[in-house]
Amino acid sequence: MACLRTCTTAVRGSIAMPSTCKVLFCGEELPFSYKYTSEALQNDHGIKVVRCAQSEIKTHLPEADVAVPLMCKLDAQLLRTAKRLKMIIQYGVGVEGIDIPEATEQAIWVSNIPSSATGNALSCAEHAIYLMMATLRQQNAMRESIQQGRVGVPVGETLFGKSVLIVGFGNIAKELIPRLKPFHVNLMGVRRSPWGANPSDSHLEAELQQRGVFQDLPSLVGQADLIVLTCSLTDATRGMVDRPFLKACKPGVRIINVARGGLLDYDAVNDMLDTDAIGALGVDVQWQEPWDPQHYITNHPKVIMTPHVAGVTELSYRTMAQVVANEVRRHVQGLPPTIQLNSIRQSMPDAL
Repeated sequence: MACLRTCTTAVRGSIAMPSTCKVLFCGEELPFSYKYTSEALQNDHGIKVVRCAQSEIKTHLPEADVAVPLMCKLDAQLLRTAKRLKMIIQYGVGVEGIDIPEATEQAIWVSNIPSSATGNALSCAEHAIYLMMATLRQQNAMRESIQQGRVGVPVGETLFGKSVLIVGFGNIAKELIPRLKPFHVNLMGVRRSPWGANPSDSHLEAELQQRGVFQDLPSLVGQADLIVLTCSLTDATRGMVDRPFLKACKPGVRIINVARGGLLDYDAVNDMLDTDAIGALGVDVQWQEPWDPQHYITNHPKVIMTPHVAGVTELSYRTMAQVVANEVRRHVQGLPPTIQLNSIRQSMPDAL
């Protein structure tokens, strides 16, 4: 029977001495997540925050009480070796890299940090607008003009008057819609579920000139000058920007991705970058991370690429670090995480 496990204790003589609760950041990517969390917990006695490279997770995970995965997978094989592990908390929203059924089997809580209250979603929304502007104003061509000493080229395009299709209606989309309104764009949106289900979203839905579900994508993408991907990565959305999708788009469409790299079929994108089908690609997430800096797409003049920093702002990362710190403190107190993505059956501690 699965039970709630708290930080282990070591017995010295007849006195039970509480051990250090070890918080392991799995991976050295996104370094400010580790830095800010360490700062948030630096005055908490009995809590130690450490990190390891992805290649060393198998060695260090068995010694951890709390794991924070960074751009890595915690699969069943790893979780079965983690006998001390009691909680996994994702530094963000996406938990597709965590084997939640196996974590449940091993009585390990799985939690994450919703983007709505941390500044993460609004940071991603701002970055989406940056990528939209960068593709419209041809950032790569501007850099080339500066290097060659040319003035007054290239000719850019305005966001004003453009038709923008937002794919997904989660927290990023909800932050993006009001920020695009001052640009006087024609806003369209698609989502998986029907519209109108949540009355609190009615004011945002009213800003959309056209609304549809995913089945309506072929007709809506043909009207969009820019398409912004904000949806989650699922079996249904993986590779959704494929050849049929791109062939249905308006020629010269600009595609912005601040969600998940797996939403794009990169073979299809790669083939169409050299045609008029794609005007530009602005991506903050890639098909694999870390990515190959010599890859054709990475160096293509139509591609604006940023290193997975849409949500990496002082506001969002310090807020998320505080969330992680508070969840670790709850764990030390024997409490379950505030947000529970699985169900762990708790039992009373064994009698002494």
